Amino acid sequence: MGLFDRLSRVVRANLNDMVSKAEDPEKVLEQAVIDMQEDLVQLRQAVARSIAEQKRTEQRYQQ
Repeated sequence: MGLFDRLSRVVRANLNDMVSKAEDPEKVLEQAVIDMQEDLVQLRQAVARSIAEQKRTEQRYQQ
């Protein structure tokens, strides 16, 4: 194992440790809920667009 590999591993380990210590579990969960709510809005919009496109396609087919 080369010197740079070892040095890289040490730096990554230290950075991960600092991030872990800085994380507040409650805030992380709150942010996860916010992210999921935003995703839900986007998914609902995508479903609405798909349903509208399906209806347009069905109308064109019936004509």
